[in-house]
Amino acid sequence: MNSTPRPPSLARPMKTNLDKKEICCIIVTYNPDNLLTELVNTIHNQVDSIIIVDNYSDEKGLEIISEEAKRLNVHVIRNNQNLGIAKALNQGVLLAKELNYSWAITFDQDSAPFNNIIAIINEVYSSYPEKNRIGAIGVNYQGGIKRSSFGKSNSEKFCEKDYLITSGCLISVGTCFEIGGFREDFFIDNVDLEYSLRLRENGKVLLLTREEGMQHIAGDPGFKNFFGLKLISSNHNIIRRYYMSRNHVILTKEYFFSFPYFIAKLNYFYLISIIKIILIDNDRKAKIKASIKGIKDGILSSFKSKKLIDK
Repeated sequence: MNSTPRPPSLARPMKTNLDKKEICCIIVTYNPDNLLTELVNTIHNQVDSIIIVDNYSDEKGLEIISEEAKRLNVHVIRNNQNLGIAKALNQGVLLAKELNYSWAITFDQDSAPFNNIIAIINEVYSSYPEKNRIGAIGVNYQGGIKRSSFGKSNSEKFCEKDYLITSGCLISVGTCFEIGGFREDFFIDNVDLEYSLRLRENGKVLLLTREEGMQHIAGDPGFKNFFGLKLISSNHNIIRRYYMSRNHVILTKEYFFSFPYFIAKLNYFYLISIIKIILIDNDRKAKIKASIKGIKDGILSSFKSKKLIDK
């Protein structure tokens, strides 16, 4: 007996849009100020719930977090020490999975999303034909030492990118578990870059919106005129310079053969950043010393961390 094909009108329609009920927001905090309140105020109506993971903030910061938890639908995870942004993100993703969310948008505590950021991301999701390949969708942003570039064409809603920054990035919760979560031994710097490369190694695409969806500043930018050229440095502190250098070397060692051109480009810009430390930054001697230590520790590291996310 031949089976009768299901009429096209009765076939289950392909999902084309993200539903608000599928999305939560994860914010990692450390001594937040009133910018956190502004962030929560803007995002809470755009997602189903908010998860704040706090890395041992001071009393003032905890008071701000407590007020938000009382006022709105906010879940709070409080760590009794600073475990780093990667661990905190993994904690947030674990809770997102427990709460049955498919997607999570992640933010730094001082980023300022626009009141249509999810709508902007949803346009890209709807436009991309191979939805099962989407690992993350980031948004273009205003501010900082540079603006995220969209690419050559302004006629498309999105472009594919080599990597996305964590803030303002919508990630697939399921995919995050599949590839092992965020790399906790990186602690703070290049966590997003490493995660992006691992997504790509696993056949996922990273999409960036053409339309800007937030204001975001990286570091504490410093400026200096040098022979008529305006040089800009992120002016990150000494501890950050250590992790930037150490994690940069580890990325180079572990991903060069997978992405040789991208890693070569990354090394070029790393060398430029060292020159900018010498020419622009405060505490340049201490930062160069921290960078050298980071390079040495990165060279001596001999294994890829297996401790990512608990399944």
